[in-house]
Amino acid sequence: MIFPTVNCKETGIRHVVKDRNTCICGFRYHVFSTFTKNDFKKIQFKKVDNVTCPKCKAIISAHHSNFPAHRFY
Repeated sequence: MIFPTVNCKETGIRHVVKDRNTCICGFRYHVFSTFTKNDFKKIQFKKVDNVTCPKCKAIISAHHSNFPAHRFY
């Protein structure tokens, strides 16, 4: 699966984006009140394998183990 992700500048850890300010693990990647075009460029869509945050990975795996993906034709 592909998720919107953001890379932490200080640690280099890739997190999964929850909303315009935070990630699903609680990490706050955007602290300003306004959101500019450059802020959108920081968000990249990556596969789950590229997420390096252990909390984000645990939340994603727990959520998707309860809801398996089905293909509808």
